[in-house]
Amino acid sequence: MLEEFRTRAAFVGRLAEIDALLWAQTDRGGPAVRAAMADHLSALGIRRLETPANADAFVVTEGVGEAFELLNPADVDDLTGKVILAGQLRRIAADAAQNHTGEEA
Repeated sequence: MLEEFRTRAAFVGRLAEIDALLWAQTDRGGPAVRAAMADHLSALGIRRLETPANADAFVVTEGVGEAFELLNPADVDDLTGKVILAGQLRRIAADAAQNHTGEEA
């Protein structure tokens, strides 16, 4: 049973890395790939966090200000509650947040 958890952890980790690579693309892989990836993540119980409401799932990489811009989403395993892949945020001025997430972590 322990080996099954290790195998699952390795697989969801790889899937989260692929999702992060797609996220970094201008078109995020296109509509078909985005939909397929969302289905795969959901089926495996992986939640993609696209807002900094859960601050412990993100790393603040740079910037100044009270608001945050999402650079990369975080992936969380709903089965274990653990962060699979930490997201990245950039601090921005609160007035610039209207075009970004605008939430405080």
